[in-house]
Amino acid sequence: MNFVKTSIHFQKSSRMLTVKVPAFLFRGGLFVRIVMITGFILFLVQILSTSVYDGVLKHAFASRQKLNKELTQIQSTVDYISNTSKDFFKAEKMLHAKLGLPLPDEASRDLATGGHIEPEVQLLRNTSPVFERTAKMHEDVWRIYGKIQNNEESFDALTKYIDQSRSVWRYIPSVSPTAGRYASAFGPRIHPVTGEIGKMHQGIDIANDRWTPVYSPADGVVEISQLSSSFGNFIVLNHGNGLKTRYGHLQMSAVTPGQFVHRYQILGYMGNTGRSVGPHLHYEVWRNGVPVNPLPYILPNDYEVD
Repeated sequence: MNFVKTSIHFQKSSRMLTVKVPAFLFRGGLFVRIVMITGFILFLVQILSTSVYDGVLKHAFASRQKLNKELTQIQSTVDYISNTSKDFFKAEKMLHAKLGLPLPDEASRDLATGGHIEPEVQLLRNTSPVFERTAKMHEDVWRIYGKIQNNEESFDALTKYIDQSRSVWRYIPSVSPTAGRYASAFGPRIHPVTGEIGKMHQGIDIANDRWTPVYSPADGVVEISQLSSSFGNFIVLNHGNGLKTRYGHLQMSAVTPGQFVHRYQILGYMGNTGRSVGPHLHYEVWRNGVPVNPLPYILPNDYEVD
């Protein structure tokens, strides 16, 4: 077989490449040459496209792994927020229970999201796991956002309710006005001074040493602070809403009529003034003009309503 020898010289170099090509390739005319050149070009294109495809595929795989990692981190955050919103709801239910309010409906917080989905979007979600995952995550985020927004609105309402309630509770007697032992209960008794049998005792007596401090059991306004023939130094507090408290046999009063006092503010000091056989505080609670037993208005262990 005859060969045609050809040499290829590299520019700016002494190197030279000699190639032997079969002679019949040059006898086929122009058409054969075009076919050969086209085939060679296609071969190069195939090699190049394969290299590019491998590179793109490798890059896409790396991007997919990175995206999956980021989606997993985001999903963990979404799950944490979801669990936190459940804790908020538990706290909200507990507050409703403590305040004696109707418990909120948990089912109403599981808000639905979405609506009509276009066919092409649904097709994309069905054929693309990543798109389906992100779409589901998007729906979860909006559902959690709705829950948190409802929790926020509910807590705002609870805060307003508590503030309003506290403004009332501040004026409800709920602590003992002084320290000491209970010397006489509420109800009929034998009067210790006159000896009268069945005399109604309209309060309770708390005995202790003279000058033991006497405190206000709630916020209120001093209605009376004066000397009485039977109660000695005598104080009446008006707490509003039909509630009044009265204090008798004080050694000294520390307040004046018209003065506003707070819970635990000193009203005076225990004494033995008026018709009394020993130092003690006579304490009364009146509700809507009628004396009632003060003991239900004294919470144990120094608790108070607010």
